Amino acid sequence: MSRVLVTGCSGFLASHLLPRLLAAGTNQVFGITEVPGFTYADVEVFQVDIRRRLDIAQMLEIIRPDVTYHLAAVANVGFTWKNPELTYEVNFMGTSNLLEALQASAPDSRLLLMSSAEVYRAVPPGEGGAGSEPFRESSPTAPQSPYALSKLAMEMLGDLYGRAFAMKACMVRAFNFTGPGQDRRFVASDFACQVARIERGEAAPVIRVGNLEAERDFSDVRDVARWLPVIAAGARPGEVVNACSGQVVSIRRILDILLAAARVPIRVETDPARFRPLDNPVLRGNPGRLRARFGLRPEFALERTLGDLLEHWRGRTA
Repeated sequence: MSRVLVTGCSGFLASHLLPRLLAAGTNQVFGITEVPGFTYADVEVFQVDIRRRLDIAQMLEIIRPDVTYHLAAVANVGFTWKNPELTYEVNFMGTSNLLEALQASAPDSRLLLMSSAEVYRAVPPGEGGAGSEPFRESSPTAPQSPYALSKLAMEMLGDLYGRAFAMKACMVRAFNFTGPGQDRRFVASDFACQVARIERGEAAPVIRVGNLEAERDFSDVRDVARWLPVIAAGARPGEVVNACSGQVVSIRRILDILLAAARVPIRVETDPARFRPLDNPVLRGNPGRLRARFGLRPEFALERTLGDLLEHWRGRTA
């Protein structure tokens, strides 16, 4: 049996990854979360704050994982602008604590660091759109938010420990992904939640939106959860892999799909508070490495993903 650790095991992506790891039948799965009382069937969960270095070290002494999926993070870009200190503490210092503990207790563990496409340099105005050059793993980086900065710093830590201690760390730069169970602080889930609440008469028939012109490369969370074990098993130490579809869609298109599925008429209003201080106009990934090296492609069409997300919120509001 392979001993597998998932940090951030109470999170959105973990909720889709854990069933896959358990279904394999060859894994003894452990999780860590700061959420009090969180449990998951057949997973040994440790309530540990990743910012507490000694607690993380003691936990790793017990688990000694063969594979670690580092998903724990402050992940909402807008939130990180308002809470930069917490963002750096969790995403950078938390990762530092984990790497230090792995080096001491499980130096041969394979480590997958969950990073973000937000680290890439913004496309200059006038160079965006679906025809623009997609981001490759070798594309220039230039963080546009505290979140992106913390993720790039996390990657640099993984690279440092790889060079200094031969740690087997790979980095996955995830582009946008969504699907059932996502927190409503993320754009597609926010729209779907608003639609479901309006349908039930719990809110006025108005959706409030920010920048609808941004274009993003969306994947289904269930595809991403399927990809991660393959990447963790096959990636070379220090390798970076884009997790993406290779196609971009505007946030306006996301909204239009959900509005078309709504059961009542809904109007749209712009809310200036939902705009970011800085924003990449286009984030489109090149999935060449994902496909050629690992044989991985999306299985879920965007319309199905958004339909399942909307049904999730219809059930939640009910």
